Amino acid sequence: MRKITKIILIVVAVIVAWTGYEFVRNSSYDKLPARPDNRMFNLAVDKVLVALEEGQTWDPAVLDDVNAYVSNRYDCSDFRLQSTARILYTHRNKLSEAQYELIKRTFLEFKYWMDQPGSDSMCYWSENHQLLFSTSEFLAGQYWPDEMFTNAWMTGRQHQAQARERILTWLEQRWLYGFTEWYSNTYYVEDIAPLANLIDFADDEEIVIKAKMILDLLLYDLASQSYKGTFISSSGRMYANGKRYPEKNGMQAVIDHIWDPARWGREPSSRIGMDQNFIRIRNYEVPPVIRAIGEDDARDVIIRASTGLNIDELESEGLLGVEDRQIMMQWAMESFSNPEVIENTMDYMNKAEMFRNEFLHDLKDFNHVILRYTGAMPRISRALNPVTNGTAIQRANTYTLKTPDYMLASAQAYHPGSFGDQQHLWNATLSREVSVFVTHPAAPLSAEGALSLSPGYWVGGGRLPHVAQNGNVVLNLFDLPEEPGFMEKSVQDFTHAHFPKERFDEVLVDGRYTFGRTGTTYAALITRNPVHYTEGMSDDLVQPGRRTFWVFEAGSEQSDGLFADFMARIRSNPVSYESGRLVYTSGGRKLDLQYQGDFSVDGEKQDLDYPRFDSPYVKAPRKPDVIRFEHDGKSLLLDFYGLKREVDGI
Repeated sequence: MRKITKIILIVVAVIVAWTGYEFVRNSSYDKLPARPDNRMFNLAVDKVLVALEEGQTWDPAVLDDVNAYVSNRYDCSDFRLQSTARILYTHRNKLSEAQYELIKRTFLEFKYWMDQPGSDSMCYWSENHQLLFSTSEFLAGQYWPDEMFTNAWMTGRQHQAQARERILTWLEQRWLYGFTEWYSNTYYVEDIAPLANLIDFADDEEIVIKAKMILDLLLYDLASQSYKGTFISSSGRMYANGKRYPEKNGMQAVIDHIWDPARWGREPSSRIGMDQNFIRIRNYEVPPVIRAIGEDDARDVIIRASTGLNIDELESEGLLGVEDRQIMMQWAMESFSNPEVIENTMDYMNKAEMFRNEFLHDLKDFNHVILRYTGAMPRISRALNPVTNGTAIQRANTYTLKTPDYMLASAQAYHPGSFGDQQHLWNATLSREVSVFVTHPAAPLSAEGALSLSPGYWVGGGRLPHVAQNGNVVLNLFDLPEEPGFMEKSVQDFTHAHFPKERFDEVLVDGRYTFGRTGTTYAALITRNPVHYTEGMSDDLVQPGRRTFWVFEAGSEQSDGLFADFMARIRSNPVSYESGRLVYTSGGRKLDLQYQGDFSVDGEKQDLDYPRFDSPYVKAPRKPDVIRFEHDGKSLLLDFYGLKREVDGI
């Protein structure tokens, strides 16, 4: 008995000592800055590309600043390498020998993936960054195949081979599941640039053909989710300006390159960014059917789609684990601390020595052997449900109504009640000037640094509503807790709508009813409690209360007559709310939504589990073999695994 007691005491002592050691070790991981503190860098390499393309003068000091920024491995270094690569491949003869050597050194000394040597706070893992890093590595390795790249001490040919596997994995995952950062008017720009560079410069037929296909799919999203050249839809990741101000759309230069902005009475965008790599593309033409879909704005069209994966789908898809293809999908979804993936996260972070990365630094507190090897971490994550679980971007079943007068888009029943991050669950684009949506404001994860940008007052949400759309109506149900969750800074006791008074021609706020008119397009909001504009603000419409609803309905002169008639009709519509159930009747339809429950229309439960594509232009199941687009006598056939792309109408 005494011997057993001694063994137990020794084991306990070892565990305590080891835990103490790990606590000290984890505390020693100092956080590396993601961005420079003081120095200002001129990183306008995209403008250098334009100048070289158009025979204009340019500032060579930009290349010095790009080299300094990239050499310090600040976050978004990979953004700077896309236009730099295009300059290298297309304008080598316009560079001095010193400028060429500087670019060469920039590429040869860089770190291209998480498991390569060196600690830094670059974000490698989100969907767009994965392709940006891998494309830069592939093209640099292809350009200098026999040179030694000094960070990982690999030849260019070796780097190219590694990057090729990641590129093909990325392309396949987008084909099978769609874009995780769905309909993002920020991050689609950062997908489109590396796709364009692979198409133009990769000496690899499989990559080129598959990159063209994924670019086709991205441009279909752009065409089908834009209203008269304005791309604001529901989205996996969207920032404040991108949702509040239609004219600040990050994809505007791409849109104006594909479709004539004069068609919609607009001046072309003056934006010069990474999108220039697409605008200057040489080996790709936008399929005529995609152009035609983007111009189909004279009728009402309903567009459904499914994009991304839920975390609980990863295992059945063979995407739980620490292999590159598995981590790529898990971390493209920004799923780090969720119960299903947290062990993989910790294993990979240990393998790649990533605890000094500013974005992931807080996860060091879970880096204990006793947690990692006893299976405790998933249970802890499930029990504590930290706010970081909400950063996961999961599968979206999207519903979009496009009419000649407006576009209304939503992600149906997207994880109601969970923490939010940068997800944008519904949007009404009423004109070139007016965008309307509703969110629950959130406290940022950090007061400063890389995590201070989102979620926030307008970005993403603190707690996600239950959203359901049918036609021109979107229902929102909120049930906000009294106390903050684990690691959550606070829980606001109100929700709010972006309803920009100065951008409408008319606005009327009357208790629980709010109406707006822009031209001949109308909007109405119905709420549980009276609303008011925040003092000093003309776009922030606040509804107090934790258990509330917002009903949004769009209309127009064509369908409703005068604005006064529209307002009278909305006021006469029956609306009731009890025990988390919202019932609203309008236009002969009875919409019935139970919070975290079913959504029915006229008593018929709606199936919100959509196929990959379901629209007048294309129908395809999830994980399709072949996708065919058709419209206006034009077509596009994509056979990903057969490497077959047939464009009709050119």
